[in-house]
Amino acid sequence: MNTIHFISSNKQKQAALQQVFDSKGVAVNVASVNLDIIEPQANSVAEVSKAKAITAYEKLGKPILVEDGGFAVEALNGFPGVYSKYILQTIGVEGLLRLMNGKDERTCKFLSTTTFIDSDGEIYQFERLGGTGLLATEISAVESEYAWSDFWKVYQVPMFSNKLLCELNKNELDQMWNADDQKGSLAVFAEWYAETYMKR
Repeated sequence: MNTIHFISSNKQKQAALQQVFDSKGVAVNVASVNLDIIEPQANSVAEVSKAKAITAYEKLGKPILVEDGGFAVEALNGFPGVYSKYILQTIGVEGLLRLMNGKDERTCKFLSTTTFIDSDGEIYQFERLGGTGLLATEISAVESEYAWSDFWKVYQVPMFSNKLLCELNKNELDQMWNADDQKGSLAVFAEWYAETYMKR
């Protein structure tokens, strides 16, 4: 069985990726590795993901995977973007909603780039496929066991009558992530790996 070293301490993301492989019948073990890599300063999520992946590969010398994401609000010119983690650690989603007081344009989206480096050191990057929602005006109290970010509590999903992401059940989440215009970069990577890499 092939092993991919997923550089993340986020167990929800690891479980989600493993589930994608299992559902496709692909014999891949997703091993979570926490290397405490320093977050590089960059202008895009893709640059951050690539830099962290290269650092991880230099340390391990094995096939590794890094997913980096963010949250972008259109009315705030894409902010917080690459600063999403910092925003959650400081002002939180409460502060983000305060920044949006009085704004009618509430389009937002998750940003996501997955970088995979194979055993030969070849680098591959995968981007999230679209997917926009609306920023809620209030924070949900629902705690989803599948959530990996507090942004789930303020992200309204149009395809489910604007229910908040944290309120979706597993079937609804699967339906959303499998929609052609909603796939996160991890799902895009998993499909590529299953259809291409396993055939080598």
